[in-house]
Amino acid sequence: MPTNSFSLYTTARNVSEQLRRRIQTESSNGGKSLAELESALEEIQVLWEELHNQSASLADERQRYAEFFEYAPEAYVVTEPLGEIREANRAACELLGERAESLEGQLLLDRVPEPERAAFRAKLIATRGQPEGDMAGWPGALRCASGVRNVLFRVRSIKVRRKNADGLCWLIRPTDAQ
Repeated sequence: MPTNSFSLYTTARNVSEQLRRRIQTESSNGGKSLAELESALEEIQVLWEELHNQSASLADERQRYAEFFEYAPEAYVVTEPLGEIREANRAACELLGERAESLEGQLLLDRVPEPERAAFRAKLIATRGQPEGDMAGWPGALRCASGVRNVLFRVRSIKVRRKNADGLCWLIRPTDAQ
């Protein structure tokens, strides 16, 4: 069974072409199963159209999620289990004073002031050990373009769907007035 959209498309197209060839062969040989083959081809076409509609619906839903993430009023960051930044929304970029592209690949730990890194690392490790969906939170600080900011970290384990791997979803809320 195909595992991605392109494989599914290719497989469905190949099966449809095989059925069409079989129909042509049967019709030229006066075959009795011609009606069954045509019916199967029509059914595949209906299923294909339904799959296409569902795919479009899922693409719309994904776009809504992406826009929600990007324009959320709070700073959200998605990291790998060790804290390597994979995604940062607009509010996180504004808080940290960098573009999303330059944040990707950075360790969140590197943004924590040196005296707090050991405690942050311990809490990060503890959070990674929690079941998916359980939330942890603690006060801390981050080095931002505007200086060190006091923040509240809220984090939970998630599955990073595109990689089918564990990750962490962070809400970073400044607690100091700026």
